[in-house]
Amino acid sequence: MIAATQSNHPLATITTPTDTRSVLEVACASLRQAGMRVTKPRIALLNELIRRQKPASIEEIHDSVKKSGCDLVTVYRCLSAFERLGLVHRSFRHNGTGLYHIAMGSTPRYHVVCKRCGSFEPVEYFPAEGVERMLASRGYTEVSHVLEFFGVCPQCSVREARAGIGAPAERQMQPGPAQTE
Repeated sequence: MIAATQSNHPLATITTPTDTRSVLEVACASLRQAGMRVTKPRIALLNELIRRQKPASIEEIHDSVKKSGCDLVTVYRCLSAFERLGLVHRSFRHNGTGLYHIAMGSTPRYHVVCKRCGSFEPVEYFPAEGVERMLASRGYTEVSHVLEFFGVCPQCSVREARAGIGAPAERQMQPGPAQTE
């Protein structure tokens, strides 16, 4: 099942533009407010998510925190809890792999993902939020959505053009040995 890349949980809207506390301190306060314990594995995971500049898969996150005693099951459970609390957002690679990134502060909620190299670039235009507000005004509750953009980044396009690789449609349309009769 694909989960929404945003949350309507009250903690999801926490931002600290005038707060002098660190993102980690605010996240820990959010955990406590939700009745969750602040444990060493949770702190290690939050630190790793804060440190990363782009979304990462569970496996990538686990590789970075396993030395601090986080096993893979703990990473799965914590990221699931963080997502429910709105501390992280989940997005997806073109192949469906879930990616997590810290949701507090200025992290954008939408990205365009390169189909070739997997690079992420933030998208600052949020028309889906207007649809959510409209649905809320009609009485819908717990409204969420999944919106991902995929394309080929400029660097990969240039690299493919230099290598003489045609557009995807051209590659698919070229007849193979069995098709030439």
